[in-house]
Amino acid sequence: MSTTIVTTWSGTDISQLGPVYPMVGTEVILFIIGLVFWLGFHVIQSRIEARELAEDEAAARSPERLQRVFQEEAEG
Repeated sequence: MSTTIVTTWSGTDISQLGPVYPMVGTEVILFIIGLVFWLGFHVIQSRIEARELAEDEAAARSPERLQRVFQEEAEG
């Protein structure tokens, strides 16, 4: 399947060809969209991990858990 008029790249003057891939001119827009999604992912992931860490810390500091840990240390 060929999408251009080029049948072989050997000896082809590339400067005389037009676009050889689809959606020429959208590179900057696609880069910006990708960058926004990438940064957004990291912000959202950071918030999720911070919330999970806070929940884990709160659970680890609960009086019942601390009492159980101290009891196991005393017995063991």
